[in-house]
Amino acid sequence: MKKSDIQIQNMVEQWVDAWNAKDMDRMKSMYSEDAILYQGPVREALKGWNYVYDRFQDLFSGFPDAQIKINDLHIDGDIAVLEFNETGTQTGQFLGYEPTGNKINIDSCLVFRISKGKIVNYTTYLDIATILRSLGLVKISGAHPEAA
Repeated sequence: MKKSDIQIQNMVEQWVDAWNAKDMDRMKSMYSEDAILYQGPVREALKGWNYVYDRFQDLFSGFPDAQIKINDLHIDGDIAVLEFNETGTQTGQFLGYEPTGNKINIDSCLVFRISKGKIVNYTTYLDIATILRSLGLVKISGAHPEAA
């Protein structure tokens, strides 16, 4: 493994540690000031730490015990793809939904682009519909429980 790959691997592992600790100051230090958050499921790009912070707050307020575990990490040049499992209990309001007390246990992935030791682009493929379905808040007619 190249030195640059090891540095990116260490950075992503530190990002996961900060995320699990809800340490927003430490997370902020990992992002460039004008980092772009791209939300794959809604095809929207938002520029700046404030948008990244707001999305974390949406999630953490609904799932204060949320944790992610690395399933796999792929690095190619300045790109890191993090496959992860997220667990948590909805004990707070989430996207306007009152607490259900239900748990999530979902797999997803994030894509980071790193430049000069900072995250400059952060793409999330965390699907809100899957979360809502896991919580029992959305039912998809005709869908089998094991289907996406």
